[in-house]
Amino acid sequence: MKLKISLITVAIGLLLQLGCLEKEKESDLTCFECIVVDSLIARSKIVDYSYLERVDIIKEAFQKIYEVESDSLKVVYLFKVSDLFLRNKSIENFRNSSIEMLKIAIKIEDSLKIADYYWNMGTYFSLKEELDSSYISFNQARLIFKQNNHSFYKAKMEYNIAYVLRRTKNYIESEKFAFQAINSLKGLDKKLLLYRCYNHLGLLYNDLNNYEASLKYHYKAVRLIPTISRPGILKERSLNNISLVFRNQGKFDEAVDVIDKALRNKNLKRLSTNLFIKLIDNRAYCQFLNGIEDNVLTDFNAALFLRDSLNNKVGVHLSKTHLTEYYLKYNDTIAAHQNAMDSYKLAVELDLPGALLGSLNLLSRTDPANASEYMHKYIKLNDSLMLAERRVRDKFSRIRFETEEYIEQNIELKEKNVWISISSALSLVSIGLLFFVYRQKSKNRQLVLEKNQKEQNEEIYDLMLKQQNREEHGRIEERMRISEELHDGVLARLFSIRIGLGFFNIQGKLKEGEKFDKLTQELQIVEKEIRNLSHALKNEELTAKKDFPNLLESLTKSQGVIGNFSCRLIIDNGLAWNLVSDQIKINLYRMIQESIFNIIKHAQCSNVDISIRRKDRMIELKIVDNGRGFDTNKKKRGIGLNNIRSRAKYIGGRISIESEKQKGTTLKLTIPTKTFYNEAVSKSSDR
Repeated sequence: MKLKISLITVAIGLLLQLGCLEKEKESDLTCFECIVVDSLIARSKIVDYSYLERVDIIKEAFQKIYEVESDSLKVVYLFKVSDLFLRNKSIENFRNSSIEMLKIAIKIEDSLKIADYYWNMGTYFSLKEELDSSYISFNQARLIFKQNNHSFYKAKMEYNIAYVLRRTKNYIESEKFAFQAINSLKGLDKKLLLYRCYNHLGLLYNDLNNYEASLKYHYKAVRLIPTISRPGILKERSLNNISLVFRNQGKFDEAVDVIDKALRNKNLKRLSTNLFIKLIDNRAYCQFLNGIEDNVLTDFNAALFLRDSLNNKVGVHLSKTHLTEYYLKYNDTIAAHQNAMDSYKLAVELDLPGALLGSLNLLSRTDPANASEYMHKYIKLNDSLMLAERRVRDKFSRIRFETEEYIEQNIELKEKNVWISISSALSLVSIGLLFFVYRQKSKNRQLVLEKNQKEQNEEIYDLMLKQQNREEHGRIEERMRISEELHDGVLARLFSIRIGLGFFNIQGKLKEGEKFDKLTQELQIVEKEIRNLSHALKNEELTAKKDFPNLLESLTKSQGVIGNFSCRLIIDNGLAWNLVSDQIKINLYRMIQESIFNIIKHAQCSNVDISIRRKDRMIELKIVDNGRGFDTNKKKRGIGLNNIRSRAKYIGGRISIESEKQKGTTLKLTIPTKTFYNEAVSKSSDR
């Protein structure tokens, strides 16, 4: 079958190349090498191949590119190959092929491909969480696209820069670049990128507690969705963002109404399970804050269960936080403290500083005996985060200043070169015909006057823009300063005072004790009002991945000891577990766990062999024991096997069970390879 596919793709490549030859008869391309590269690129897009097979095909195409004689074709092929590496999540190969593209682009002076290199590097550094390098690379690409009058690609870089700046909480500069992107898109029919810009501004203003502006841009984004081809679940994502704004405003009924509109999409759970869970959890939290008790705890627990089944640890942390607040409200301090401790441990494991602050705050409320210790950790972490954020902002300001200084120096050098060239030309011409020199000088004077007039007009306009920017920058900077002082200074001190007061044992007159309690409550109300004025800014979610084979090894060893049998685990080295979805991993783990439990309970065996192998286009899990076996036709009262069959069906696999009394049992699960691996995501749908 693969041979047949290869022949077809080679034939397609040949036809494409013949068409290319017809259009470029004077080209110096090497026909055969181009056919080979085109066919390999086409083969790498066949979904029946595994991830590793696709990456190997792309690597082969990468090597064949060097046999192509034309540098202009080489650079085009290198761009295509780098994009394919990114789509298949081969990040280091993506970087290496981009560097090779840069070398040839510099050689042939292809400025657009040089810009593509910086674009690729911005993406690479963003994936690596090196946001300062990502910012520099995207900005280099933006400047080149600007020089070449490519408004759309310039707008994409401005959006990318705005996104990076928001991740570092540099809101002023992020806002500026988002508006620049919108301005660059004027007259262009690029609705999806415009939607992203509006959505970005909505999120940014929500971070700044400017809820009116946030809703304005979120609704602008929603109105664009019907004009976008293949919008997917953009509407549901925007509705969730809008509900968060209403929730921050305290408009809980409006927030729930918006969430219900998003949940009307019956296919949402299938299209995006994570978004579906967010909406369920968000709705329950809004109802909880609104004082509604019906189904709140049920929805909180449902969201927690789904997030745990998907191994979404960041989501589990959020669910645990909401459950802590719920149990605190209803005075179940034991359950509240347990959930608070779970959220704290997850925040430490995932290295989420902002989430860690919230967990410490909740622990101080659920465990008054150790509140001072938690408060000390809170203050120390808060101070370190503030210092780190200031350093990041200073670093970006320094990068921006150095970039602008470099641009100004280049402009000055270009102007000097122009004048040197003009002077040299005039000197050479003066040696020739005097009459021609006189006329040429007259024309040059006119051109210089027009140029000076144009430059003066541009300088006036530039000064006006700079003045407007300074005023806007000062206004936003002052707003940010006040917000930071309220949250980081006043609120932290009030909280410290209230916690400290909580340790005083007020005895004596009843009225004095009541007055003390009333003052403590007043302090808590003031804290809440200040917190509402300066809402805590969010950090990006980080992700953590487990080594799945080691996890299975640990399970089989521990269960073998419990069951008093030898348990051997064999896993193909060629399986790329980093490409397997969390849903499949967790269900595989639970099926193996349930099978071993059944073996311990019923089999009375001495040996168990578990293997996960790739066979043809299938992934096969086989669990074999030498126990006493059972009659597969006889109906069992337990639900263990039914659970295994249900999980197999859920992940697109098939289960077969063979057993013979006194000879053991064999359970076999097969899953198609294309189901087992995630599909790659492209770098840009607009590209």
